[in-house]
Amino acid sequence: MENLIQQGLEQWLAKVLATRLDESFEYSKLNSFELKNLPDPIAIPDMEKAVKRIVEAIKNRERIVFACDHDMDGTASAALLWSAFVNFFEVDSDLLNVVTSHRLTEGYGITEPVAARIIDLKPDLVITADKGSSDEIRIKKLSEVGIDVIVTDHHELGESGPPPSAYAVVNPIRQDSSYDKYVCGAGVAFLTMAKVRTALIDSGFKTEIGSLLPLMDYVAVATVADCVSMSPVKSLINRTFVKRGLELINNKSKACWSVFCSEQNGPVDAETIGFKLAPAIAAAGRLDWAEAGFKFLTANTVEAATEHWELLKSENEERKKIEKSMRERAFSKASRLNGHSIIIYFDDGHSGVHGITASRLVEAYGKASGVFSPRVVKSNNLMELSKDIASGSFRGIPGLHVRDALAFVDKLHPGLLLSFGGHHGAAGASIKISDIDKFAHAYDEAVIKQIGNQELKPTIQIDGEIPNESITSKTLEKIESLEPWGREFPSPTFKGTFQISKIKMMSEGLHCRLSLNIGRGTVEAIWFNVNDIDNFDSQVKVGNQIQLIYKLKSNWFQNRKTLQLQVIAMIS
Repeated sequence: MENLIQQGLEQWLAKVLATRLDESFEYSKLNSFELKNLPDPIAIPDMEKAVKRIVEAIKNRERIVFACDHDMDGTASAALLWSAFVNFFEVDSDLLNVVTSHRLTEGYGITEPVAARIIDLKPDLVITADKGSSDEIRIKKLSEVGIDVIVTDHHELGESGPPPSAYAVVNPIRQDSSYDKYVCGAGVAFLTMAKVRTALIDSGFKTEIGSLLPLMDYVAVATVADCVSMSPVKSLINRTFVKRGLELINNKSKACWSVFCSEQNGPVDAETIGFKLAPAIAAAGRLDWAEAGFKFLTANTVEAATEHWELLKSENEERKKIEKSMRERAFSKASRLNGHSIIIYFDDGHSGVHGITASRLVEAYGKASGVFSPRVVKSNNLMELSKDIASGSFRGIPGLHVRDALAFVDKLHPGLLLSFGGHHGAAGASIKISDIDKFAHAYDEAVIKQIGNQELKPTIQIDGEIPNESITSKTLEKIESLEPWGREFPSPTFKGTFQISKIKMMSEGLHCRLSLNIGRGTVEAIWFNVNDIDNFDSQVKVGNQIQLIYKLKSNWFQNRKTLQLQVIAMIS
């Protein structure tokens, strides 16, 4: 903190940064987003081998399949790969196919159904994005029929390391990699395409190929949605991806951004992506195929982008209804559970909202959580619920590595987990329905093994108080200058005491707008979901003093920006 103060920062701002940086850091680097400063991705193992094979495929007009995940990271990766090949490398689109897995019937990764679909397309080369690192069995099947597989991914690899049947495995998580290990799937795909561009030019196959910078918007939305580290100490690469990508989005560089930005109040930032764009695009992959998201991101006209965006919003509304129902039931079950983790099974659940529901449980109870329901299987072209196998999604808490916890269970109880995969903060797994209770006990042991036998409860990290007279637009500008915020670099949260001068209920009592007296005047505040708060009516009255936890935010209306507080919680 003293080092930051010596660099000219005010004490409150130095404190905000010091709590997020675990080592000395040069403040000026926070606003340095030059691409030339990014380390050369050739340092990622197998990058050179992968690039040579991709260049060979382009030169020889080979048939190529892009195999991508169904979430925001995978969908953005698919859009990035397609755009790089078609718009920059000028590859005939008839030679290309995109295979995005169906979350409900095919699951995550290169599963058996995904491999079968790929084989039916008879490609010469498969390039994965955001998956493939733990799919040796299916990759071997592809290899045995003469299909080369290049894995580009960021997920954890199994104990045996990279899948040996893959032609190349470009993954910075590899033990033999010294590259930034926090880059998301689309980030790895982008870095690979950047090296392919250079190789195509150096080989003389192309005399000139434009910079791939226009594709960084795809990387930005994937980076935000996948919740990889935004810490400047850990990943200046991610911060650069997001900052430069947001510039493209706000400049409406593509038809999809013209449509999306037209519905937003003010500039699009990381929070807008995380709460408004990513859920809508991911909803398509949660409830059905992810193609709608891909088509929206790659639309060539505003009319086409609008059509796909309307479909995405409609599916997102359906996802919200399903999620709300599951969340309410999950909370009811969780309230009756003890232990250091929460494992819930629904015999009529929906795997498309497992992860979201698990995240809500973590927020509400402060415990690592997992949500299971019967796996969806396809029979005679109809989707049915399995009577034997359940699939689930997990979300973690600070200090817990979720995939490692599952690996611990797998090691102590061989065969209990039928499959699992993921990374530090999130993972997925499948088990026998009859083993749910046994697994819940084993997972609790795995959590305790990592974090100890401590009491767990929901917590809100705050950055202390700032004087009411410092609640100004100037202070907000200083906070916004430190963006992008995200995982391991969260936006500042403060506490303060205010007198309520006005109350306006909104959305039939769901939300509330307050005017708060701060001495020299008043400041507006927005408070969401107040109908869930105990003692709200008795404590929130005009004239009352109230202690709040809040964030400083911009409020845009008719292109006019004002300061407002976003209330997070009330301190009783």
